[in-house]
Amino acid sequence: MRLFNRLSNEPVGERVDRLRHVLELVEDDLPQALISNVRDTVKTADERLSLNPEVAVVAFIGATGSGKSSLFNALLGADIAQVGLRRPTTKSALAASAPGTDMTDLLDWLGIKNRVLIPQDRLMPENVTIVDLPDIDSVDLDNRALADHLAERVDILVWVVDPQKYADDVLHSQFIRPLAHHSKVTVVVLSQVDRLSPSERSLVMADLKRLVEEDGISQPRMVATSSVTGEGLEKLRDEIGAVARIQLEEAERLKADVSSAMTDIERALSDDGELTVGRFNEKSITPRLLEAATRAAGVPTIHEAVRRAYIHRGAQAVGWLPTRKLRMIKTDPLRRLHLGTQSTEVVNSVDVSPASVTTLNSSLRELNEAIGRDRPRIWKESLREVALTAAGQLPDKLNRAVSRTDLGIRAQKSTWWRVANTIQWIGWLSALIGGAWLAALLLARQFLLINVAPPMWRALPIPTWLLVVGLAWTVITAMLSYGLVRLVSRRVARRATAALTESIHHVVIEDLWLPLKTEDERQRTVVELIRGAQSRNQ
Repeated sequence: MRLFNRLSNEPVGERVDRLRHVLELVEDDLPQALISNVRDTVKTADERLSLNPEVAVVAFIGATGSGKSSLFNALLGADIAQVGLRRPTTKSALAASAPGTDMTDLLDWLGIKNRVLIPQDRLMPENVTIVDLPDIDSVDLDNRALADHLAERVDILVWVVDPQKYADDVLHSQFIRPLAHHSKVTVVVLSQVDRLSPSERSLVMADLKRLVEEDGISQPRMVATSSVTGEGLEKLRDEIGAVARIQLEEAERLKADVSSAMTDIERALSDDGELTVGRFNEKSITPRLLEAATRAAGVPTIHEAVRRAYIHRGAQAVGWLPTRKLRMIKTDPLRRLHLGTQSTEVVNSVDVSPASVTTLNSSLRELNEAIGRDRPRIWKESLREVALTAAGQLPDKLNRAVSRTDLGIRAQKSTWWRVANTIQWIGWLSALIGGAWLAALLLARQFLLINVAPPMWRALPIPTWLLVVGLAWTVITAMLSYGLVRLVSRRVARRATAALTESIHHVVIEDLWLPLKTEDERQRTVVELIRGAQSRNQ
């Protein structure tokens, strides 16, 4: 059962606002012709609500010779509408209103120029304006167009048919059936019943009721009348008065228009079923997207490059002095990723691999399927377009996000590197002093024949102690420093990965997840508006 089948209790103004909101949300999902029709419905409802909503406009509609104008006069108790003598044809619309009722704006909006006042001793309620429309089968196309125009805008339809042409297919297929959704504000009148016998009248009324029910008018209000004998006129007044009260209390005509437009929207959106949106677990989807985006942005590669670059630069700063120059021969791992040379290293270019993009697209398809489950085809396609648009821009946005991330590894030496390097230089200075001392003693003995005994400590000359201990000091310091460099490199790499992950998470949320979530919320809002209207009127 469609959601808008039961909306009769919602105020018409709220229903129009609801329809307007729904149209704004689904405008891109609907065919242009339907959008135009719904806009016309909203515009018509807005205009009608602003023009004497307390007055019900009743339109007498019928074909040539149906006795519509005669019935119009008889109902009002005055010769107001001109009745053709040779060819009983109504050529222009005529409105009859109660005295003291300002109908200027409303009748201008309806396009009715001919206007009269109902006599003081009127037989109709004061809140009713009756309009005699041009014949719907008029050969004058302008008259027929006017009848169509007014039939779509008046509040109450009174179909007047005669016993000879009540079953005419044009009347039913082109007029009654298209307007059948106004059945709650429709009265069907069989005129000229004075020409029928009682048995004929019963047969015709039964057949007419069957026809209008087939046209879609449920539980039609049927009245048999005669403008000659006055039969059925009082009943017709009562029916018009009753329907007018319904119109004034519930604005059923406008509600029918709006409900019909809502149903058209729902039918256009749904796949021949109830309009629904599936549920999905957001918390289980976002981590998978983040993981795929992280891999696509090359974060594992950058993580390893940061770790190795820290080791490379640390070894150059605190490694054993004779081997430091050898480190300069090797390329810095971060330089291979086209890193800058500023004090804070930032990634200028990291290519997203095709394999990573494939993995990311696969995750997007899973996300799209999860969100689009149990949704109409048109909404699934809309989600898919949003995902494809986001996926097409994602590699560049990931690269930019990575390029702006502070990796936390500095080009200049860290403080502890300078301390470790100073400690190692203490050993080198000790070894240099010891070596120079020993060299001086050797030269003095060889060339000056001076034999100077060096000071001793534990059976070894102190210069020898300085040389050996100094060299050992440099090796041990370099080894300990290198071990510490490797240990700190892991922490630096983890910190860089965390910073990159945060930047990528921002991209995933802002540029991928939020567009999808916005589209999801738009679709959910449409369904909630429909279901909310239904629940209010149950």
